[in-house]
Amino acid sequence: MADLTEAAFAQHGIRMAHLASGGTAYHMPLVLRLGAGIDAGIDAGTVAKACTALVERHPLLAGALVERDGITYVAPAETVPGLRIAAPGERAEDEIARPFDLERGPLIRFVLFGRDLVVTAHHTVFDGFSKDLVVRDLLAFCDGSEIRPLPISFAEHADAERRRVDAALVAAREFWKPRWRGQAPVVVRNGILNSRRAEAGAVLDLELPRVEVPGLTVFEATAAALHVLLFSYGNSRPVTAIDLSTRTSDTADLIGPFVNELLLASEPAEDLTFREFGLRVRSELRDIYRFREVPLARAVPRIAPHAALAPISVSYRKQSERIDADVEWLVFNGAVRGDLQLQIVDTGRALLGSLRYSARAAEHAQPFADELGAVLRRLADDPDRLIADLLTVVPDAAETVPSAEPAHEDGSSGHLPAATGASGGAGADADLVEQIREIWQEVLGVPRVEVDDDLFDLDGHSLTVTQIVARMRARLGIEIPIDVLFDNPTIAGALDAVNAH
Repeated sequence: MADLTEAAFAQHGIRMAHLASGGTAYHMPLVLRLGAGIDAGIDAGTVAKACTALVERHPLLAGALVERDGITYVAPAETVPGLRIAAPGERAEDEIARPFDLERGPLIRFVLFGRDLVVTAHHTVFDGFSKDLVVRDLLAFCDGSEIRPLPISFAEHADAERRRVDAALVAAREFWKPRWRGQAPVVVRNGILNSRRAEAGAVLDLELPRVEVPGLTVFEATAAALHVLLFSYGNSRPVTAIDLSTRTSDTADLIGPFVNELLLASEPAEDLTFREFGLRVRSELRDIYRFREVPLARAVPRIAPHAALAPISVSYRKQSERIDADVEWLVFNGAVRGDLQLQIVDTGRALLGSLRYSARAAEHAQPFADELGAVLRRLADDPDRLIADLLTVVPDAAETVPSAEPAHEDGSSGHLPAATGASGGAGADADLVEQIREIWQEVLGVPRVEVDDDLFDLDGHSLTVTQIVARMRARLGIEIPIDVLFDNPTIAGALDAVNAH
């Protein structure tokens, strides 16, 4: 691995959200049980060699994430990850919760608890399908099976992805402009959810019916069923965050964060059949898929870093048919992103689910799981029944339903009015204003930025904000929270934040 390579978009976004929230929300654990059968003869020495070989094959796992001038880079970790044998009395839960140091690395750990290999990786180097690859490659290294060479490195992928995103950006902005309507709460039975933070949470393990509807994939049918449930709760335009894979044929065997969280909105109607509605959801997903690599924060201005784009999020993946091993795929990391975070693994026979929920959503988690399962079972009997026949939920009317953040005409979410204290009047620090102005002009690539100019109106975006914050910190010794510039994206707002501190 070269000393520094620019990180992928997913790595930058996850790193920013991690720094804002901390905790274990981005820990991705799995447990590989080395028991009977194919792995009966595996000992600790064999496992240790396999872990070393895995990291050599996927050098991203021996990396760390550092910031230089507001840009995230992958750098070599201070130590190379290897197998550790758990101490007597040590608990797997404590190992999973142990913090990662993103700037020092490494960002994956292998710990053997008896015959259970606990692998914990940080989301900045990992995604759901990476779990399959870790298990497949580890078992292959343990039994000496041949593994085909990787056609591309992660650094090469990140470089090619940047070029593709740049080429698609204008079209992606036009695509999302009519779809983005600001952040909105979600109505659930007898309550409202509106958190997009990462925080400590609890988990509900469940198994959902695997429904096959002609013309739809299992994921599309499941997503449509979820939106029908949210419609029954009283959401006229259900919105959920969805994780979409950005893998290509070249990156199919690479471990890394090949995922982009985007928004899926729908407009159910009682006189539609489920199949008709599902086909509309499929069409929308297909349209979104064209821009699956473009981070929403690049396509839509003023989206501050959050752990989730919506209070309810869904991730879905098929379990690899090539893996014959005893694996616990959905190990809980102790946290939730948003209020309800549904992770699904499709085994081909059923949908194994892990519903992570916040303290605010605790009373809603079990009813939500039960009612989603009920909708799916009804669909299995007859996918052509009317949506009106699926609306079995009759929630009590909420006393108040908060509205979405105010939206501008361009569809971007609202923000606080620009500050005015630095507009050049008496008492303004003219020297500091000019130093801040110089930084903004450099980053935005414009000849002149006035103190009340909105950086998002000057084609700024989330990466621009991080670069401005980093340069102000490095050159001027000024530390401004990123959220401040999303709320007041002007030089005047920045100076007011400095004066406030």
